Formats: sequence, structure tokens, C-alpha cells
Amino acid sequence: MPNLLIIDFETRSRVDLKTQGTDLYCTDPSTEVLCMAACFSDPEDDRTWLWYGYEKVLPLELFSILAEHINSGGLFAAHNARFDQQIWEYVATEDHGFPHVQVNSWYCTSAQARVNALPANLDDATRAINAKHRKNHTGGALIKKLCIPNKDTGQFYENRDDLHALGAYCVDDILATKALANACRLMSPTEHADWLANERINDRGLRIDRPLAEKATSFAAVEVAALGKELTALTGGEVTKHTQNARIKAWLLPRLSPEAEALTAVHTTDAAKNDVRKNSLAKNIRANLLGRADAGEIELEDVVYNVIAALDDGNKSSVSKFKRMVERADPDDDRVRGAFMYAGAATLRYTSRGLQLHNFRRDCWSPSETASFRGLMLAGQSLDEGTVMDTLSKLLRPALLPADGNVFVVNDWSSIESRALPWLADDPRAERKLETYRAYDDAPEDSKPLDAYQEAAADAGVLLRQVGKVIVLSLGFGGAEGAFNAMARNYGVFLPLQEVKEIVKNWRRKNAWAPDFWDALERAAITAVRNPLTECKAGRVTYIYVPDLMEGSLLCKLPGDHYITYPKARVELVETQFGAKRQLTALKANWTPKADDPEWPRFRLWRGLLAENVTQAFCAALLRWAVRETDSAVLHCHDEIGLEVPTEQAEATAMQLQELMESPPEWAQGLPLAAKPAIMTRYGKP
Repeated sequence: MPNLLIIDFETRSRVDLKTQGTDLYCTDPSTEVLCMAACFSDPEDDRTWLWYGYEKVLPLELFSILAEHINSGGLFAAHNARFDQQIWEYVATEDHGFPHVQVNSWYCTSAQARVNALPANLDDATRAINAKHRKNHTGGALIKKLCIPNKDTGQFYENRDDLHALGAYCVDDILATKALANACRLMSPTEHADWLANERINDRGLRIDRPLAEKATSFAAVEVAALGKELTALTGGEVTKHTQNARIKAWLLPRLSPEAEALTAVHTTDAAKNDVRKNSLAKNIRANLLGRADAGEIELEDVVYNVIAALDDGNKSSVSKFKRMVERADPDDDRVRGAFMYAGAATLRYTSRGLQLHNFRRDCWSPSETASFRGLMLAGQSLDEGTVMDTLSKLLRPALLPADGNVFVVNDWSSIESRALPWLADDPRAERKLETYRAYDDAPEDSKPLDAYQEAAADAGVLLRQVGKVIVLSLGFGGAEGAFNAMARNYGVFLPLQEVKEIVKNWRRKNAWAPDFWDALERAAITAVRNPLTECKAGRVTYIYVPDLMEGSLLCKLPGDHYITYPKARVELVETQFGAKRQLTALKANWTPKADDPEWPRFRLWRGLLAENVTQAFCAALLRWAVRETDSAVLHCHDEIGLEVPTEQAEATAMQLQELMESPPEWAQGLPLAAKPAIMTRYGKP
């Protein structure tokens, strides 16, 4: 691996990092460097450096090392590098004469951890892989003591001995970062380029409609208080807030009929691989309960129905996001920066943070509707009773807008995952499905053949396109009746169980390539683990097991040299209700155990999950490729890219973006792609 220069800053500021975010924190005039530690990633180089901000300027030796590393084209590494990069740029260079470092010379070990399917947090990541050096837990108390101003006096605590203890903690951090960097696979040049492309998007930021966001925040606060009073009255004071999940379940579940309670059941697997039945009141389950009650299929007491409806209202796409917009927006240009995370999921899909734009409600008001509601709110007029939270949640996307004189050009792929799965299978029988997409994409608008959803509905012997959509979206990754019903709830589709069973049976019969591909993926993965360093193929997917990587890691190689990593993968003999069975398991990185848990939790890599993983990872790779090919992207959301351009360039940019997204890269040739751009004055609807 290249010799990274690992650095870590400890700082203090009057800005609240947690609520206001990295960018506002690092650029605030009150932010100071307390100390910085540095070391090289070379395992044979045990040198460390520690510098304190009170020394004002760097010692000549350390300055020379930094300058030489810059001049040689070396990379500077940090865990959550955006923070350290900005501290270096806006504080260290300005106040202490640090040499300038180009943005593309930074490397993030948190991104490296995520690429390796490890937790993003340094402590959790080093713990998960039993790294030789772990993060020191003593630093938290020192940071609270030294880095946060006193609430009463507004002054910082000053103590040289405590500061030196913080310096020792800073050295421990770089050593833990070094251990992590050397323990797992380095980001490839393409992965590093993907991370940098995402950082450029974070640098551009997204402009918010500040007056709208501020007013929506106040409206939401009033409505949440009213919902709390309603829940208090409905439950006799046992539930006072819609966020009290434990109390809600304790009050609600005993009041459900056996038929209704069964609809809340979800099954999961614990660390000991036991099947565990739990009750959930997630969005889709609430919708199912209310929908079936409205249809007369189950009975709910009026008070129970009203409590569930109140919960549904209170959880409308978390309108608290308006508050985060206001807190994190730069007062100079009203732009929120640092909102997107590269490889936030183990499949290397982008996620979002702070604003959490990736889970904004999809349906939203049109520009004219937005203008109408915005006008009412800014004028201090009330919204229709009982619709406030719904109205506000549908204003989340439109609260994002381009700079004056600019527009958004937004484009997303049509049915990308249901196209990618048969292409990855590389099975002649899957060509029927791919040809359906090609025929539909190529046909004139006035003479379109059946689309994939209509075809799936016809295959199942039903007429509703909506049912076909549920079939396509729910059954491609090993799902059966449960997956169909879970997806159907989101689309208001309710079918008898026997009819659903027939739909699943017919779909698998007409798409036999899919179950065969699922099986092939599982066989290839298991064979790879049993035969280290041997490539095992399934369709266009290749598995290889590397025993020396993180105590044995299964790598899934996708077209274009893109990877999914399964750390500590192994084949285990597990007792099931059908007897002993060999199962493939791996480290469950997104589930942090308690400190006293003897073992990091694991999860089963079954055929449906493997199919879902390769499909999502491949689609994520396509999106990252498209992002790299653009130079004005300001957002990405699932399979969608948004550019911000001058209004006069919008039409040309839209055509260019469509051409790009409908022309697969060399490593995805033959995959039918369709994308339709939209020009927007606000994010959401043209």
C-alpha cells in the first residue's frame, strides 16, 4: 500500500459540531487547533509526531516532513477526513502557517472501513477486526472538558496537564487509524476517485429556502405538541409522544385482535442464529393495519385506530429535518454542505447524513402548490387541521432550491435494479425480461408495448399494473409471500394469501433464471470460502476468499472491478427446523454489539440476500460512474443525480445527462438503460 501520512486534529470551538455539522464548525472564527498528531502508515516506521497549537508554528522538522510529503505527491489520511481536511485548510494554514494540501491529496480511512464493510466509527471498526491498536476511550471526557465552552461563563477550561493528556489521546487515535488502514483492503484508485467526487458534491452544497424551513420548523413544533396532547388523551397518559416506541407497543399490542397482532410480527435472527419473533409498528405495518381495517378485513377499536393514525401523522418523513436545514445552512449563502456519505452502505451505495436527504418523502408538492403553502405559512395563516404534518413532509424536497439564475437538472434511471438483476445473471432465459425493457425503451411514445410491470401482471393473470409493480420489486431477491405483502402495503395492494401464493409460484416458473441465479450465487460464495484464492463465478459475478484479509474475507467482484466485502466469512454447520445445514455467514458491520458482548454479531448470507447485494452494488457502481462523469452535481438520491446549472444551459445539460445515463460504460455493455431528465426550479417536481 502507499505510505500514507496519517494525521488527527483535536480542536475546540463555540460551534456545536453535532448539530451544526463539520463545515460550519471548521470555518467558524472561534475554532482553534489544540493539538495534532501524525505518523506514517508504514508498519515498519514507528515514528510519531505531536504538536500543540499553543506553540503557534510547526517545528522545522515536522514542517519539512509535511512539505516533502506534499511535494512527492503523497496522500494525507485521516479518519473522517473531511473534518481534518477542513481544519487544515481553514484553521491550520491560516493561523499556524501549515503548507497547503490539495483536496485530491486526502484519503479517508472511515471510507476505507466502509468499503471493507466495517463500521464507519474508528472505535467500532478496530474492535470488529481485533486490530492491534484500539481507540483510547479516555478521550471523551477530556474533549468535554477542554473543547466545549462552559454553559454559564462561555469560557473554555484551560489546563496544560489535561491538554497534554489530550495530546496522548490524539497519538492513540493515529495509531488506531494506522492499525485499521493496514488491516483491511486499501481503497482502489476508482474507489478513491469516487470518494473525492462525492466530496466535491459536499463542497458545492445544497441551497435551502431558509424562510420556508424556519416557518416549517415552528409549524411542526406546534403540531408535535398537539399530537402529544392527543396521544396523552387517547392512552390515558401512558403515551405522551409519538417517539415513545416502547410505551406505544406496551399500550397498543394488548389491544389488538390476534389477527391484527399477527400483522405486526417480524422475524429476525439473533447473534446465536436463533429465529426471533418481534413486533413492529414500522410505516408499512401501520399502513397495513389501517388499510385492512378500512377494508373491513380486521377490526380495530376506534381508540386503537386513532392512536395508529396519530403515530402515522407524527412520523411523516420526520419534519424535524427542517430544523436541521436551518442549523446546518451557511448563513452567507444558505447552502448545506457535507450532506452525503460515500459507501454509507456495505454495497457501497451512497447515503446521506445531517439532512438525511435519502429518506425525504418522494411525493411532494408541485412548484405552484409549494408557492401557495409557502405563502400561507409566511403570512402566519394556519394550514388545514389534521393535514399539517402531511403538508410539511411534502415540502421537504421543494425546500431545496438552486441559486438565483440557476435550475436543477435531475435524472434517474428507470427500473434500474430490475434491469440489472437479469443482466448480471447472464442467462439466455433472462433475455426475455431484458428484451421487454429494450422494446419499451425503443418504441415511440404513442405506440409503447407492455412495460415490465404490465408484463409481470399479465404473467400473474391480473390486470392491475400496480400489482405487477409489486411483483417486480418484491420477488427478484428470493422473496415470497411475505416480501410481496410487505411491498404491497406501500402501494395499497391487499390480496388474499392464496392468490399471493399463486402469483409467487407463477412468477418463479416464468422467471426460472432468477431462482437458478440465486442458487448459483450461494454455491459460488460457499465454494470460494472452501477453496481460498480460487475464483468462483455465477453469471457475471465472481467470488474469491482471501484468508489473510481481516481474518478471512469473501470478496465479491462485479463487472468493472467493483467489490463487495464480507469480513470474517465462514461456512458454519447450523441446526435448523429442517435439521443441520451448512450456512455462509459474515461479520455484521452495521450492528454494533454492547461493550461486554463476547463476539461481534454475524449474519447469514443466503441466496436472496446475495442477489440483492450484487444488484444494489452494481447499480451503485453505475451511479458513482455517472457522478464521476459530471462536473456540476449537487445531489444524488438512490438512482438519481441532480445537477445545478445556469438556466440558459438547462436544456443542453439535460440532453447531455440523458445521453450519459442511457449509454452504459464499457463494463456494462448490453444492459438496457432508460433515463428521463427533468428541469426543476425546486427539487422534487418540474
